[in-house]
Amino acid sequence: MKKIILIGLLLLPGSMTWADGHNDSLLNESNCEEMKQGIGEAMGIADYLFKEIEKNNAKDQPENERKAAEQELYAAAGFMSQQAANYSIMYDVWCD
Repeated sequence: MKKIILIGLLLLPGSMTWADGHNDSLLNESNCEEMKQGIGEAMGIADYLFKEIEKNNAKDQPENERKAAEQELYAAAGFMSQQAANYSIMYDVWCD
């Protein structure tokens, strides 16, 4: 048992050195650029949906239809905003 522990301790510094020597990134530059473009697109879609909410409120339609459309648009805009935020965090961690 002592020999196994001794061998393990002797190999540990070597494995740490090897790990530092191979600094492979999870995402390469092209992946990061694609993610950056995707974040911009998600933010653009969310902005478009928020503008559609404003247009929907200006339409002359029954109150229940207006509220139903508004609720659907808010859900979609919130989803796209959250996706942009999530991917922004990933971009910040892995690409910056």
